[in-house]
Amino acid sequence: MANSMTRCFLSYGLGVIQDQDIRPQIQQAYDDAVQMTTTIQDIFTAEEIPIPVGFTNQDVNIKAKRLFQDTFFLDYINKMGKLGTAQYARYHSGSSRQDIRAFFSNCISQSSAMYDHSTETKLAKGLLIRSPYIAISNKVEHAGNKQYFSGVNPFSDTRSLNAVEISHLSLNMETNILGVMISTAFGQTAASQKVREYMLKGKDMAKKHIKTFGKLLAGSDIQAPMTWDSSIVDSTDAPFSDKLMMYHMSLLSASGIGNYGLAAAQSLRSDLAMTYPRLAADIAQFTKDGADIMVKNGWLEVPPQAADRNKLIKQKRK
Repeated sequence: MANSMTRCFLSYGLGVIQDQDIRPQIQQAYDDAVQMTTTIQDIFTAEEIPIPVGFTNQDVNIKAKRLFQDTFFLDYINKMGKLGTAQYARYHSGSSRQDIRAFFSNCISQSSAMYDHSTETKLAKGLLIRSPYIAISNKVEHAGNKQYFSGVNPFSDTRSLNAVEISHLSLNMETNILGVMISTAFGQTAASQKVREYMLKGKDMAKKHIKTFGKLLAGSDIQAPMTWDSSIVDSTDAPFSDKLMMYHMSLLSASGIGNYGLAAAQSLRSDLAMTYPRLAADIAQFTKDGADIMVKNGWLEVPPQAADRNKLIKQKRK
């Protein structure tokens, strides 16, 4: 489903992109999504598993007016390459069959290559946002006392952020910046008033999270990543169906919750460990609201699930 959505999203991009440095990479990402989708369909067919409906040409209008600048698509595949590499690694480590492991290994390689190539192009074009840089001590250090974990106690000093915490804050700021851009674009073009309102809510939430992360970085005199709001133009001509846009937001929300969970687990300052779950709760409620809209419109396609044994027993009794 995700790859069929990506195929639709990038097919529109191929119709509007003019930059000849960016276009070949979007074409490769599109080809990868098509190939992955076809392979999964073949596996499902062989196992007699129903193939998800996913997304088709009915969900994209490749003739729609330009909604994104070319640089947006470069940043988009860069972020998707980063997220995809981590996601496929989890799928790979949870698989036992040799052919499935081989498939996910190939997906990891393709996602990693997409991230590498898009990063090099962003660097060459002066578009790469440099990650925060800190001076490294010339000796190994150990926590001197429990104050190392302090962050919410008003009667103790809060230590500066460490490298791992800075990395997570920076990454989550970047993904929320992408969320602002996508929710803005989707809000401009959605047909349904409910969907437009939902996208506006997502935009406001992402901006709130960006502000929170930026404040935490600034507290240690760390420069926050810049925004890319200029990558969206003022078109209201819809390239995508409301169904596709809602599904895309659900994927971004799921990735956000996963990123926050990992960041909370690896952050040693107590204020960070408390902030991430609170913000994750915001996303969880946002996701629930989105699922309600999708259910109401018949857009929520669910994966296979285990049989309800209690229900079968009750039916047998009747």
